[in-house]
Amino acid sequence: MRLTQWTDYSLRVLMYCAACEGREHPPTVSEIAEAHGISRSHLTKIVMILASFGWLATTRGRGGGLRLLKPARDLTLGEIVRQTETDMTLVECFDRKTNTCRLDGYCRLKDALYKATKGFFDVLDGITLADLLAPVSLAKAQAGQLPHLIPIQMASLNMRKKGAAPGAKAEPTHVPAAKRKPAKKPTNTD
Repeated sequence: MRLTQWTDYSLRVLMYCAACEGREHPPTVSEIAEAHGISRSHLTKIVMILASFGWLATTRGRGGGLRLLKPARDLTLGEIVRQTETDMTLVECFDRKTNTCRLDGYCRLKDALYKATKGFFDVLDGITLADLLAPVSLAKAQAGQLPHLIPIQMASLNMRKKGAAPGAKAEPTHVPAAKRKPAKKPTNTD
């Protein structure tokens, strides 16, 4: 089983907004799209659907952006996945209208998969959006990969820079790869 890209992006938007709670300016669709390398127009459609579910408030114009309407601790993964996944029919016999399986009624596959799906959602119902934002230890990160900083972590880094002693060098800020200048290639003089 695999979650759709729609659900994946919905989770990213909601997590990003939850991570930005308390920030002076709420995140925008453009900011989230750039942070995740997602099409802005595609993300706009997702945001509109999330707003229709009553999870996001969208404000246009200067100072506008996205904010959660429900606290992150009150929004479960189970609720999000149930709303954003369009088809949880794992096998044909789950749908009585289109079922043509000749083993239906003699096979226990449907019952086993139903129990597995129920267990899947039982676990997701016990995890909130707030739970997903707990810091990940570097020891648990995959070898050779560092976790990306979420917006709230970036804000705390910026606050540390502001409180630094006068004359102290500030830490370099993160520059997205798309805005970095390419490194000069050595020329071959042979």
